[in-house]
Amino acid sequence: MCTEVTRDSCTMTQEDDNNIENMHNGAQPTVIVRRPPVIPTVSGTVSAPATGSAETSTRVAKDWVCAKKTKKKDMASTREQSGAPDGRWGWFIILAAHSTLIFREGIAKCLGVFLQTFQSYFHTSTSLIGWVSSFCITAADLTGLVSGPLCQKIGCRPVAMMGGLFAGAGLIGASFVEQVASLCFCLTVSGFGLGLALTPSLTMISRYFDKRYSLANGLAYSGSGVGILILAPISQIFLDSYGWRGAIALLGALCLNVSVCGSMLRPLPQRPPCNNDLQKEQYEPLLLDEEKDFPMNSIPRKGEGKNLPIKEKDPSACSKLSKGLALDLFTNPSFVILMVVQFCARFTYMGWLIYLIPHAIQRGVSPMDATLIASAAGISNIVSRAFHGLIIDWKILSALQMLTLSCITASATLLLDPLMQTYLFLLLGSLVYGLAGGIIFPVCVVRMKEVVGTELLANALGWSYGFAGIGRMIAAFLTGWLFDYFGDYNISFILLGGVQGFAVMMLLIDCLIHYRR
Repeated sequence: MCTEVTRDSCTMTQEDDNNIENMHNGAQPTVIVRRPPVIPTVSGTVSAPATGSAETSTRVAKDWVCAKKTKKKDMASTREQSGAPDGRWGWFIILAAHSTLIFREGIAKCLGVFLQTFQSYFHTSTSLIGWVSSFCITAADLTGLVSGPLCQKIGCRPVAMMGGLFAGAGLIGASFVEQVASLCFCLTVSGFGLGLALTPSLTMISRYFDKRYSLANGLAYSGSGVGILILAPISQIFLDSYGWRGAIALLGALCLNVSVCGSMLRPLPQRPPCNNDLQKEQYEPLLLDEEKDFPMNSIPRKGEGKNLPIKEKDPSACSKLSKGLALDLFTNPSFVILMVVQFCARFTYMGWLIYLIPHAIQRGVSPMDATLIASAAGISNIVSRAFHGLIIDWKILSALQMLTLSCITASATLLLDPLMQTYLFLLLGSLVYGLAGGIIFPVCVVRMKEVVGTELLANALGWSYGFAGIGRMIAAFLTGWLFDYFGDYNISFILLGGVQGFAVMMLLIDCLIHYRR
């Protein structure tokens, strides 16, 4: 006796199981009448024909099981072929970038410890020694213009290792100099190496992390604050114990560890193609009347007919230079805005960092309390750099929104500085600016990856640090000149707030462009 069952499901039911078992035992199967279900297959979905035969029911069940297994395999293959593992060795990449930033920013701060010693030993002015020391920082920033193309040409690991060797050799060589010119050259070589090592580290983070990239990038950038906090006291201990030559040599030896960090930047392994990809790459049949007019090695593969190589003229030297420096990036309005933001942010941050302590002392704060203000700002800077990425990764705010809000906060804090006349208000203002300033630079890199992609990120980082270096140079001179002219730091800090405000205006334009798209 037949039982009619009508279902809209494409899943196997108890009747299907009984039919399959009865067929194996030779018994009469139960006839199932149902509307045509939709069966998922590899190429799409098909509707099974409505029929009353047990053979059809068995085929429906087997097709459904086969399609489900194929779907699982395709999903596993997709996960295997995704580029960024979001972990594993990537955590060591973060450690390498974090350590590199400790030395890059910390060495720049350490040179301030040696200013008076260099002045008395070389019998020169403080301004000249300060200018010489700034060559190390400037070289580290401008080297990004070279390190980006080098990463694309020879890879991130050798570039970073070579940068560590230059950084250590430059400082060790500086411990043997007898003239200011030689000191300037050695510090420039060391700065060149530090800048050469940073871009590869940040580029590799973008390749190892995707979903948690903001957090990973922020953890790496927190190394700059750590370097400022720990390397300056260590340099003072070295100076008191071994003199300036021994201290510089020891710092150079420590910088050689940047090469060790560079050796950790191993590239992602190339995954072999899956069976489906191999099947897709079979040659298509092609009928030719005369094979001599069409060489067999030019037969296109399936799906590659549009990508056949076309003979072109050799590019000129200008086009090669443009491609190597990735000048096409400047055709993207969002990228140009990011370069302006980097210039303004570095200009503002450098001026604030140099003149924060003397600014507080001028307002009646004791030198010890002024140092505590700077230390508190440094700690808040580290915390914000390390953990702001969670807000972006959890989709609470986008990178562009986070960057805009941080710049608004930093600008408002500096513009309100003339109203902060007491120790408590100065401490509060420094904490707020430390939080905002710590977010700006790593979020700029996250936004940059969104704008240019992973492939061109190395070149984009190079240009970014180049513009930041120009802003750093101008800030150190201009803010000091304003103090000499007006005899007060209020004008200098208002200028810093105005420059940061210009970055806010550019970011609002970028937000408008982004939302109109």
